[in-house]
Amino acid sequence: MRFSVLALVATASSAAAFPSLRSLLAPRADCLTDADAKELVEAYTRLIANYQDADCIKYCAEEFVDRSDSINTFIFKPLGDPTFATKKIFMEAQASNPPFPLVVDSVDSVSCSVIGLRWHATFGAANLPSRGITLIGATKETGAWQIKSLDVEFNSLIWLLNMGGNYTWEG
Repeated sequence: MRFSVLALVATASSAAAFPSLRSLLAPRADCLTDADAKELVEAYTRLIANYQDADCIKYCAEEFVDRSDSINTFIFKPLGDPTFATKKIFMEAQASNPPFPLVVDSVDSVSCSVIGLRWHATFGAANLPSRGITLIGATKETGAWQIKSLDVEFNSLIWLLNMGGNYTWEG
């Protein structure tokens, strides 16, 4: 009898501590759906490849940050620092960049609030594909999904060649 009471208490307490299989499989209301992720990836592509203020006004969260050591090397910022620390700074920088063809190769992961993707851009003097990866941090603070953060890295040496620059490999 004592064993069956202990087993019943253990079963009841473990059921309360662990979520049900249904709750594990059902999407959470505050998590990105595939359609949400697709919309944010398309917005990201426009923000980077063919910037328009209207896209950033709609899709960039007020608390926005862009981090990229690849870009920091071109704009002479210390590695590890935010590249564009605010939405306003990002918008000013993007508005001054000419359009270029960014092609999303794959969306490799979508979690509750982060999208991981791979892309390439082939343009300019060398016309070589510079490959990159981006993590899009998303937020739904305003009721609609927006981009809260971008973490971007790419082949900056190829990018440099595409921009008409050069480098000498030592060693």
